[in-house]
Amino acid sequence: MLAGLFAAGQNFDREELLAALPQLIPEMCDPEIEWIEDPTRADSRIFRGHDGVRESWERWLENFDEYGVEIESIEDHGDRVMVTAVEHGRGSASGADVSARVHILCTFRDGKILRYQEFYDAADARAALEQTGR
Repeated sequence: MLAGLFAAGQNFDREELLAALPQLIPEMCDPEIEWIEDPTRADSRIFRGHDGVRESWERWLENFDEYGVEIESIEDHGDRVMVTAVEHGRGSASGADVSARVHILCTFRDGKILRYQEFYDAADARAALEQTGR
């Protein structure tokens, strides 16, 4: 299921992805989801609920003319999963090609994502994994 979330973001047509979000989010995310963007981002926020997840995606995608995600690894940690992926895109304002490695820690409840935390630093992601594992 988690791979489906990232598959949706692989080299997407922005309008198609935005149109799919209202159906995709409830299928994959718990209604009480907490969606936490990397705290080192200048525009970092915490979103809650399905509407919050959609708002995060919409805000993020408005920055790109092209965007994609390639999964490098998925680690199973019981009710949590650590995903390492590379995001790549072309900025809508600058036209510049960009890429960044992202580490995502997802916690599941009843097969749906309850908590999504993103990190651009692997050590921060590992620390969060260890902290929530206690």
